[in-house]
Amino acid sequence: MATPKRAPRRRTRTEPPAAADRPGDILRIAVTFPRPGGQDGVVRSPARLGVATVMDYQPEESDRERALEHLERLGFRVTQRGRLSVSVRGTRELFERTFGTRLARIRLPEEPNAIPQARSVLYPPEGAPWSPEPALESLVDDAYIQWPHLYFNNRFAPPPSPSPIPPRVGYHHLRVPGDVTLLLGVDRVHRAGTTGKGVRVAMIDSGFAHGHAYFAERGYNTATVLAPGANQPDLDGNGHGTGESANLLAIAPDVTFFGIKLDNESNAELGASVLEGFQTALRHDPRVISVSLGYDLCDRRTNQHLTSLPNGLKALEAEIQAAVASGVTVVFSAGNGHVSFPGMMREVVSAGGVFVAEDGRMLASDYASAFDSRIYPGRHVPDFCGLVGEQANGAAYIMLPVPRGSELDRLADDTAGDDGWGVFSGTSAAAPQLAGVCALLLEKNPGLSPADLRNVVAAASRDVVLGAANPASNANAGGMPADVGADGATGAGLVDAFAAWRLI
Repeated sequence: MATPKRAPRRRTRTEPPAAADRPGDILRIAVTFPRPGGQDGVVRSPARLGVATVMDYQPEESDRERALEHLERLGFRVTQRGRLSVSVRGTRELFERTFGTRLARIRLPEEPNAIPQARSVLYPPEGAPWSPEPALESLVDDAYIQWPHLYFNNRFAPPPSPSPIPPRVGYHHLRVPGDVTLLLGVDRVHRAGTTGKGVRVAMIDSGFAHGHAYFAERGYNTATVLAPGANQPDLDGNGHGTGESANLLAIAPDVTFFGIKLDNESNAELGASVLEGFQTALRHDPRVISVSLGYDLCDRRTNQHLTSLPNGLKALEAEIQAAVASGVTVVFSAGNGHVSFPGMMREVVSAGGVFVAEDGRMLASDYASAFDSRIYPGRHVPDFCGLVGEQANGAAYIMLPVPRGSELDRLADDTAGDDGWGVFSGTSAAAPQLAGVCALLLEKNPGLSPADLRNVVAAASRDVVLGAANPASNANAGGMPADVGADGATGAGLVDAFAAWRLI
């Protein structure tokens, strides 16, 4: 039965100031499709999706292929496919003509505790018309331009690999692998023979320059996969993915590791969206996916949390839910004062932060986010925590290998700007630590579901009773405090891998 033609719509969203346009812009677009029978799909549906219902929105394959054939005839290029959405790319002119709208270049706001993938984005401004050509009305649920994501850390081609031995700095910090594995109870798991062997783990990030001597000397089993638009698999101009992968591999050194690279060092705006990266990760059949980036769903002009998920993120939400429904454990950073998405989703493991001082005291990190989601009622962030620094020194806490001369190599952290090492953390460090712990548990018991893993790790986490989380993540109410038992700042507390290993 034909779907009735919808009345023209107008996109509504308050945006930052516009920036200058450039010719030949290529857009990253998430396309969703109606359900069988022409019912609204994941974006337009008024129902709230979840693991139990998301697969009800899977479109008929033949209908989806008809839609894609039509889009390709118009000039769009399919870059990646998911269960409920497809990523496509096309020019600004093609998008405006096909969907009867106009776009403006939006300058993205400055983020003090994150590095954006790009500085601006083309998007329909407030009140822009939205009237897709008639042939698409019955074929496509919606099409949303994907915004650049944020790397949740604190702040091209490199020369030959730097030293595998980190430099010395004159303040309290942790080193990988030893300090991180010691404080998270991992050493005893390794001594029992569990190292993550045979568990497939995907990490979605800026890039993975594992030619660095730190990785090469340890013989890790890693591969870099380019998501659509990413380039140069051996490079990581940002340094974020390279450094954070050292956290994961310290915890689970024998996993089969797939690094999904998002960045394009030649042109940042050609790099992959998080959706494209997630769809790419799923093609490699992972048991665990670790993601140390996301979006800040807070209006920073008023410091008020958003109360509904922007439509442009609903395809990503649905793909994450479908992955969890199929047995994939997905770990996201809680953010560094951000109101983070997808870190706030109920289905994901949300990684918060605990700072362990030089004398062994455990405190809730005042750099890490903690908040109650206003989009998912009853959802508190985080679930439990990894190791994260404090605001006083810009979260300079974990010494990590990075490509020589990369953005994170040039941090003001008392290391040289071209030595291939940086001291940084944020919940970007916590997510791969927790993902590594999940991989250890899956080696011991491959039958554990994502819910099982979350319950076991929470039950075994160490209680943190001092400190408070980042007040920027909690509207105007101040940083949530740590307390006896499960609390707002740290959830269940600091993960203890050995205690969790003994429970299964």
